[in-house]
Amino acid sequence: MLILTNAREGLSMPISISGLSGIDSDGLVQKLVEVESRPIKQLEIRKKNLNIRKDSLKNLGRMLEDINSAAKELYGLKAAYNNKNAASSDTSVLEAKAGRNAEEGVRKIKVIQTATGHTVSSDPVTEGDILPSGRFTIEVNGEKAVVNFKGGKLKNLKEEIDAAASELVSSSYIKKSGDTYILTIQSKRSGEKGEIKISGGMDLLKKIGLVDGEKGGAKSEVALPFDSKYFGSYVGTVRVEAGDGNISVSPDGKTVTIKGLLWREYSLPVEVAVKDDMNLEFDVRYRDRSEDEESAVPRSLTIGPRERVNIKGIILEGYNVSRTRKPLKSEEKRNYDSLMGVGIIGVKEGKRVEIIYPIDTNAPGRQTIAAGKDFKNGVINKIIFYCNRGVVDFSNARLATPVDQKGLLALKNTIFRPQDAKVVVDGIEVTRDRNDGLNDIIKGVTLNLKRPSQHEVDLTIDHNIDIALEKIKKFVEVYNKYLDYHRELTRAAKAEKPGDFTKTLSQSGLFMGDISLLRLESLLKTTINSAYPSRAEKPIKVFAQMGVSTGALNAEWDTIKSGKLIIDENLLKKSIRENPEGVALFFGSDTDGDNKTDNGAAYKVVYVLKPYMAPGKNIIASRIDLEDNSIKLTDETIKQKEDHLKKYEEKLKFKFGQMERAISESNAKKQWMKYQLEGFSGNNAESNKNEK
Repeated sequence: MLILTNAREGLSMPISISGLSGIDSDGLVQKLVEVESRPIKQLEIRKKNLNIRKDSLKNLGRMLEDINSAAKELYGLKAAYNNKNAASSDTSVLEAKAGRNAEEGVRKIKVIQTATGHTVSSDPVTEGDILPSGRFTIEVNGEKAVVNFKGGKLKNLKEEIDAAASELVSSSYIKKSGDTYILTIQSKRSGEKGEIKISGGMDLLKKIGLVDGEKGGAKSEVALPFDSKYFGSYVGTVRVEAGDGNISVSPDGKTVTIKGLLWREYSLPVEVAVKDDMNLEFDVRYRDRSEDEESAVPRSLTIGPRERVNIKGIILEGYNVSRTRKPLKSEEKRNYDSLMGVGIIGVKEGKRVEIIYPIDTNAPGRQTIAAGKDFKNGVINKIIFYCNRGVVDFSNARLATPVDQKGLLALKNTIFRPQDAKVVVDGIEVTRDRNDGLNDIIKGVTLNLKRPSQHEVDLTIDHNIDIALEKIKKFVEVYNKYLDYHRELTRAAKAEKPGDFTKTLSQSGLFMGDISLLRLESLLKTTINSAYPSRAEKPIKVFAQMGVSTGALNAEWDTIKSGKLIIDENLLKKSIRENPEGVALFFGSDTDGDNKTDNGAAYKVVYVLKPYMAPGKNIIASRIDLEDNSIKLTDETIKQKEDHLKKYEEKLKFKFGQMERAISESNAKKQWMKYQLEGFSGNNAESNKNEK
């Protein structure tokens, strides 16, 4: 190896040439460095073990947390030994959930009706129609929201309602057909308390057909009982041809029928003062006169000649009666502006006023005439009924005036009316304003109504042990898992013969002989297997009484020594079902009467684990920090060793380089002297030869 040096500074250069002396100096350096690096390898093994210990402590902490959580589920409010189960015989009608204080038994329930939310809609509105501005108030259950619409399309109105009243109602913009849409408004509260009330903005809301005027839920009505004595000839301003019609009144006085061409005035028994919003309301039905004539009795019978009939020697005499009516003379078809209608006669500003209201024959049954608009501040004393052709029935006539309800408007199109839920429970009817979360009808039971039903539903409430059983099994599972892991961490391998200690050491656990971990295991085993006081009528003082033990009678010692719990599920189920109080008090009880749990197996487990699981610097966290510090110190030591090794390698290379150079120089001098000696010997031989 030849080390080149800087001639000016005398420093070693990182370039070396090995083997000039015939010695493998690089190999020697490498072997010496490997020997020197053995402490680093040992430190790296130590660091690896420290990281494994750290991860093991983290896993142990998670297992202890699992035990802690499972133990907390076994006492206090989270305990489930008195849980009840509610089973409905028809879940499509109702569902139920039972609490701990529910009474066991079977309840008979019939859902008469479910609660519905109030839903209304507008009339179809063309998409491009521009609506006027309007300001109105939406009220639900006493809460109000003001909508200030500045004008625009129906969709813009929907957006304004959402922005102002989203806490009270929800709205939808639905395509009806073609380019027409409707606006729906639905109350967010079900039941009668969820009724939607709207006031103000009548022009806007009436234009879209959401309302049809002042709220008409209550009206002041004047019925018009029909009586023949109140009908007289028409003497008004309309020129009417002499007709051949007739009029008849039904026995109950609710219907008047006019056939053919006839006009009649009906005199009100008492004059009625007109109010601004008064309406004339009545039902109407029109039909062609021929329909009545076809079903009418013939006007005359034709009696034919006498006839004799011989039936087995018996002579019968009779008349041949014609069974065919003579064809009636068809009614002459005339053209009229309208075939039927009504009129109102009144006095306004001291003058007689008469207004005729024609009615289309295809009009729907119920008709409304805005009398208050045309006879404002006047009186009404007569009603005109007329028919120009055919047959028309007028019925259920009345003068109706909506009662003032503080400006509330009548909603025109009701999709779903607000109604409360009605339920019959064991023969007793109850009403509620919602369908879900009904927890005040049956003690400890929450009902969810799905639909009305004609039949009764059986609701069976019984003891539910499944949740409690699963919680106990979960605790046993995580506890046994911890014991297995703890045994692995603290395992001590036995040396079979002298000299095997080093070999068996690698087979031992990383925390062999760790006092804190061994103490924790001992505390938990003692806690689980201890006896606890109980005030229950049938006290359970040890785990084995409910079917949880470290082994059956006469079990092997190794099984008992391991401390792992074994469950007799049948006995455990029986204990929970028949003695829930005893099971509950075994896991957690109040011994001093202060209404706080202070004893019991599960409570004591949590108490034992508290130093290991408490927030902040608990025992496990402190141990992890200790391992972190050890890892940090090991890293620092490794770095120091690596720096030393690097310098040591450079030093060896330098020294071997010097040795190589010295040997090389020595060999060079030796060779030079050899050459010199050989030259000197050659010259002497030549001189001697010449002398001879």
